Amino acid sequence: MNNDFKLSEVVELIKRIVDEFDLRFYDLYFNDVNGSFRVFIDREDGTVSVDDCKKVSRSIARALDQSNCVTFAYILEVSSPGIARHLTRPEHFVWAQGKIVEIDTGDRKIRGYLRQTKQDGVLIATDDGESAVPYSSVIRAKVVEELDYGKRR
Repeated sequence: MNNDFKLSEVVELIKRIVDEFDLRFYDLYFNDVNGSFRVFIDREDGTVSVDDCKKVSRSIARALDQSNCVTFAYILEVSSPGIARHLTRPEHFVWAQGKIVEIDTGDRKIRGYLRQTKQDGVLIATDDGESAVPYSSVIRAKVVEELDYGKRR
């Protein structure tokens, strides 16, 4: 497979399409072994339907086929990031504020309430107190429970 392409161009193309559907681009994972693009779309309230995914998928496929961004056979998947969504960028943590998260720093795993986001990291409230976790030390993070200020949705 010829991977001679710029992923940033693909991301910008996809973002424009997702915006047209009044949805937001959450993330994109590219697997260079099998040429698959996994696109995650979302709404501010966290709801995305199967119909939303189908419409966005068709539009992205049409745009990729018509562009010069991708010149190899590819697989395209479009879905919601789900409840247990991965947190990979600062804006993901901002969205997850007020929810229960699990963060792996390599040295420790922290599970707690995401109390606050800052420019350089997050503040997690646990049973043992509060932990400041810089973004630079996060290896893996995800939402584990949909709680907002102690009340289940």
